[in-house]
Amino acid sequence: MRTPGRAMRARFFIPAAILLLCVCRTKDVEIPDTISISVPYELESLDPHSQYRVGDFALASHFYEPLVRADAESKVRPCLAQSWESRDPQTWIFHLTSAARFHSGKRVSAQDVVYSIRRLMGDPSLRIRTMVSSVSDVTALDPLRVQIRLQRPLSTFLNKLTFVLIIPEGTPSSRLAEREDGTGPYRLVRWVKGQWVDIQRNEEYWGQRPALQRVRLHLGRSPVEARRDLLAGQSQFVQCNDKRLRQTIAWKGDYQVREHESLFVKYLSFDMARETTPFSSATSNPFRSKRVRQAIREAIDRKRLVDSLSVWATPVNQPVPHFVFGFNPEIREPSHHPEEARWLLRSAGYPDGFSVVLHTPQVLSAPSEQISAQLRQIGIKIDVEVLADAQFFDTVNRGDTSFYISGFGCITGDASDVLEDCLHTPDPVGRYGGSNYGRYSNPTLDQAIEASGWATSPQQRRRELQQIMMEAAVDLPWIPLYVDREVWGFHSYLRWRPRDDSAVLAQEIQLVNE
Repeated sequence: MRTPGRAMRARFFIPAAILLLCVCRTKDVEIPDTISISVPYELESLDPHSQYRVGDFALASHFYEPLVRADAESKVRPCLAQSWESRDPQTWIFHLTSAARFHSGKRVSAQDVVYSIRRLMGDPSLRIRTMVSSVSDVTALDPLRVQIRLQRPLSTFLNKLTFVLIIPEGTPSSRLAEREDGTGPYRLVRWVKGQWVDIQRNEEYWGQRPALQRVRLHLGRSPVEARRDLLAGQSQFVQCNDKRLRQTIAWKGDYQVREHESLFVKYLSFDMARETTPFSSATSNPFRSKRVRQAIREAIDRKRLVDSLSVWATPVNQPVPHFVFGFNPEIREPSHHPEEARWLLRSAGYPDGFSVVLHTPQVLSAPSEQISAQLRQIGIKIDVEVLADAQFFDTVNRGDTSFYISGFGCITGDASDVLEDCLHTPDPVGRYGGSNYGRYSNPTLDQAIEASGWATSPQQRRRELQQIMMEAAVDLPWIPLYVDREVWGFHSYLRWRPRDDSAVLAQEIQLVNE
């Protein structure tokens, strides 16, 4: 899943009606009637199927729910399906709760599930489609039972279903984009695009009601902006891995910090498909040469890179962090050998180097400048072009780039996410390669990725995934750079623990002494 956007946003004034909040008292602590949360998420559409980004999913999860959900530790739990069974490795039957209703009042039925999954199967523009790529058919057996047939056995099927949010049967895309009608614990009050989302507790929610009644989610907040929000009292909860957050909280008092390792690997990648690439001075595409890719890997000092950042980060040597299933501990740590890098460029036919544009989303502008300075030392002259998140992803989706930096996280906790979506050759029906922006293609790797999905033994799957990781480390379709360390700060009258996927869900925030 793509890393959430953290584009810089202009400061804005909160209307007086919001500032003059009612307060309630829990023992000796005054708690605002509306809790404000600063998050890095951007939101382009309310359609819960449109984007494959953690921010979009987290926001949509306030309004919509899946058949099965993932808890904070990524364990699969019942949700709209109160139970399920697998008659054979390719046939699953889900038994729906009879209590759930959409916000419109309509009771959830098996037909809603069928419609939701078939919508994803039939529309290649919906990015969550990748989560049902293994589904061959979905059928309503009766009003509260759904049968899903798979093309092949898939050990991560339930994990993928946690991201398939259920919508009412027949809802048109135009309505989904602007209005919500889910079964979730919150209702939408107001959405000001690019600024905030106001939500209110669904008092008729079929499950356990959240502790927070009203919430404002400030969107697109960079770490610096989130820290300022907390300092100014604009937000009582912030997602902010700015290195100065602890100092701010120590000065402000009455706040606490939580930390968690991030799933999202920041990486460099390239146009691997074209003979000539449009944003480079080289007459032929230099990135098709493995030696050029190796030169870039050897030229980058990852420790110096992360030390230069204003956020907490750790260097990585492969497309997944160490706690994701499929991580290969045998892959060597990246070296930093500028002389070796210059030799590799000369042997690849670029003794004088070349120039190229590095496209970057705004949140990654700082590491991009550091990378530019390091690569210049070996003769690769970088022109960093910073784009707003939406423009960046439009650009890379079109393949309108030669060299780019981005981030991706395996939100199911399994390396198959990145292998299938980013390193597999893109296929015409959208089952694989949806985020393979450089159009990297390796038929041998494709075959191994597909075969790993068939393995039913966890030990066998781990071995197969680790071997694929090793092959990717040799071929270098990506240059993995680092992972952030996610950090949150919040007022002491709130209680919350981080999720493995780093998502902030208001329904998981508790009030102390409740």
